[in-house]
Amino acid sequence: MAWFKKCLGVLAVSGLSGSALVAQEAAPAAAPAPAAAAAEAAAPVDAKDVPDKLLPLTDMETAFKKAWATRQALARQVVALDEQLKQAADEEAKKDIRKKLGESRKNLQTMSVAMEVIFGVGRARVYEYDEVKNTIFLRVGTAEEVFVRAIRARDAYGKVAAEQKAALDKEQDAEKKKELEATVTEATRRYQIVAAALQQVYGVTPKRAYSYNPKNSTLYLKVSDNELENLKEQLAKLQEARKAGAKPAEAAPAEKPAEAAPAAPAAPAAKE
Repeated sequence: MAWFKKCLGVLAVSGLSGSALVAQEAAPAAAPAPAAAAAEAAAPVDAKDVPDKLLPLTDMETAFKKAWATRQALARQVVALDEQLKQAADEEAKKDIRKKLGESRKNLQTMSVAMEVIFGVGRARVYEYDEVKNTIFLRVGTAEEVFVRAIRARDAYGKVAAEQKAALDKEQDAEKKKELEATVTEATRRYQIVAAALQQVYGVTPKRAYSYNPKNSTLYLKVSDNELENLKEQLAKLQEARKAGAKPAEAAPAEKPAEAAPAAPAAPAAKE
């Protein structure tokens, strides 16, 4: 346990050298069993299934702004639903409002905790004073710094858990096994917390591989040719469905053709 605490201390004081990072990728999923790994290695791999293409997902500033806006919107939604519940007289309406309020509060708590985890990694604390506003601000880092720090922490916890699990499997001494078990449990718990927060805020999951380019602060998802083609097909189907949904509205006769407003254009497709 003392060794694990030392690792956590290293994480806390490691700071950030993300600006000098060439590429930061997510940790791979847990290694398969030896037999499964051997079978996987022997199986032929189609070149089109190799994830060697980079699909831009988001830049760090946009990802943070989206998470922040989601949290603010949920907070407003909770306040609005709470007010609706106070004014509602019908019991059936109250039941429906309570259900929505419960879901909104749960989503708000999830996002709030996720952001606290992301910003709390490494306990980076720099205080800044604004003389004009006579206000003290707590600086936790740029959107890029916060992201890289969280990725490194998650990978470090995962490495500790894997290494100590391997040591646990080989250990024979009962007392040492207890200490190793506690270390594995704590490292796994922290890994899962940070991983869940990264997925909530940035949409990053350990099951996929990513590449991060600090030059443009953009996160890329590694995809294969087949997966890319599948995404294009799904996008084409989505565009067709949108067009099909717009046709009935365009074909509907208007009571006053001369004064009818032009049909609204179909929503633009999301960028890949």
